[in-house]
Amino acid sequence: MYYIGVDIGGTFTDCVLVDRSGHHRAAKTLSTKHDPALGVLTGLERLAEAEGIDLPTLLRRTSRFGHGTTIGTNAVLERAGARVGLVATAGHGDALSIMRGSGRVAGRPIEDVFAVHGSRLPAPIVVRGAVLEVHERIDASGAVVVALDAARAVEDIKRLIAEHRLDSIAIALLWSFVNSDHEKALAEALAIAAPDIFVSSSVLVSPRLGEYERTVATVMNGYVGPACSRYLGGLAERLGESGLSEPLLVMQSNGGVLPAEAAATTWLGTVDSGPAGGLTGVASLARAFGHDRVVATDMGGTSFDIGLVVDGKPVMADDNVIDQYTYRIPRLAVKTIACGGGTLARFDEATGGLRVGPRSAGSEPGPACYGGGGTEPTVTDADVVLGFLRPEAFLDGRMPLDRDAATHAMARLAKQLGLSVEETASGILEINNMRAATAIRQQTLERGHDPRDYVLYAYGGAGPVHAFGYAAESGVREVVIPLGNGASTLSAYGIASGDVVLYKQLERSLLAPFEGARADALAMAVAEVETTARADLAAAGFGSDDVVIEVDALMRFREQLMHSLEIPVPLPADPDTGARLLDGFDTEYVRRYGVGGTALFQAVEVFAFRARASVAAGIPTPQAEARDAMPAQRTDVYWPGWGWTPTDVHRGSPHSTVPGPALIELAHTTIAVPPGASLSTGSRNELRLRLASPKES
Repeated sequence: MYYIGVDIGGTFTDCVLVDRSGHHRAAKTLSTKHDPALGVLTGLERLAEAEGIDLPTLLRRTSRFGHGTTIGTNAVLERAGARVGLVATAGHGDALSIMRGSGRVAGRPIEDVFAVHGSRLPAPIVVRGAVLEVHERIDASGAVVVALDAARAVEDIKRLIAEHRLDSIAIALLWSFVNSDHEKALAEALAIAAPDIFVSSSVLVSPRLGEYERTVATVMNGYVGPACSRYLGGLAERLGESGLSEPLLVMQSNGGVLPAEAAATTWLGTVDSGPAGGLTGVASLARAFGHDRVVATDMGGTSFDIGLVVDGKPVMADDNVIDQYTYRIPRLAVKTIACGGGTLARFDEATGGLRVGPRSAGSEPGPACYGGGGTEPTVTDADVVLGFLRPEAFLDGRMPLDRDAATHAMARLAKQLGLSVEETASGILEINNMRAATAIRQQTLERGHDPRDYVLYAYGGAGPVHAFGYAAESGVREVVIPLGNGASTLSAYGIASGDVVLYKQLERSLLAPFEGARADALAMAVAEVETTARADLAAAGFGSDDVVIEVDALMRFREQLMHSLEIPVPLPADPDTGARLLDGFDTEYVRRYGVGGTALFQAVEVFAFRARASVAAGIPTPQAEARDAMPAQRTDVYWPGWGWTPTDVHRGSPHSTVPGPALIELAHTTIAVPPGASLSTGSRNELRLRLASPKES
């Protein structure tokens, strides 16, 4: 019996197999942008070959197949989504174009926030002119003020579809999350009148307070939905033809998986599913390793992802931004910056200095050393020039790198800068590490956490190579490379091991103190959201006996609009629940904002309840693999601050503690152990890097 996870990244497609004993195998292939499923099948064939069986046998023995994809993310960033139209309540068709006041800079790098001439409004995602305002109105209490003529509205929508050649319709009516009758009537009528059109409804995608954010989520879901449906439907068919009989599970940005049929109403949830898989895998492994505070860092070929595990749980986000559009669906708080192995370096003519990022070489053509036609220097080319990556050992020798091509690309940039090749390459690494460390400090310090209190997990193909640099810059002294060689495919491991998860939110405003009738209302709201979440998961095919329910209260001071705290609700709710929620709110508010941050004369309110219904994956815990370390070799590596230094090279996980300077070459990644540091192997295949303290270094 096998558990399989697949993650398609911008450069590589990662596949992981876990057997019933907890042993795992991994395969990496270059992502095939023209046909993403081809890269998936190639990776699966390599897994089957490693197991000594063919692909049909592998898939027939697979009891759980999870998949994370960048299809939705790429559709938005590349502007390659569906032609989508918007249906809104009369008078509210301009919600997207009006945006919020921060629309010009939402999600932009900090250096662009105050650059008036550099900021811009995002490109529209609704086809120009394809907005229909329907005459209907529901008020804030859910009462119908203006009735909907569904038949007339559907005829108008059909004309809109024909006039603008639309693939998708997004329906976001005012106050629909309080009373969904009008939206449901339109969606049901459209399913009959225009069955080939993808319909996205706000009551299914984001039934939340906030007209703009709800409309963004609904339109974005309609924008990515057709592409996701085609890809995952086609992949499921090809996997079924190859032998897979179990349903395809799709990774969600909230850290859980859902059957493809259940995920089909909210394809927006697949955006950033790969990074969510990595953080999910870290949280699972951190529990096994005894770490309850972790900075999770995933450096791949294209991007650098950061997430936090606090008190054993991944930190969640409420507001999400993609291409400057803000929307609200539950997701793991993963920050992504352009800081990967394929990040391009260049001469900045404006400053006369070195610039690293944000553009990436991707997988096509890739870094110069890949030999795919790339000519601009990247972070990976710098690794090759400085000796951190030995060309003959890359990907266990299956993909030899071209050192000469990397050196030539670096030499052209060095000439522009007036530096040596080594100085230029070292500068690229130091800038890249500084950018990663800055992002780590932002994610920790801005949430009231000291990074020095955390263990840093480094994964992705490039993470273990550079972790020593960005960990030291951020103040972290202990680094864990989880699963050893499996670190480069940890997101796929997290997808394989992720629980089935479904979130349900109930908008319900209750003011403290929670006594008398308010206490009864609080208990009723908790019971309602819990029951709804359990029923929805049952509808997806999961029995109630296996379901675990957790409920959070979203709380804030009454006059706050944009910020809130998630406070766990003790279950089952009882007369003391309200008092415990207030205590929890006060404690978390002081921890995050300080004693002086509390508003003594403002009332506290719960404005929503969120239930998390989950079914455990039941994947076996990782087991130590056989180590096949070979005798150490020697090479010269240019360590920043040290220059060219004789360095030990170990092929495979070491049997004992390794002092730096050293390189640990694994099949899919390399771990750099700097001078003054040491590396040891843990009991579950993890590798632990201990950096020198500032005094020691």
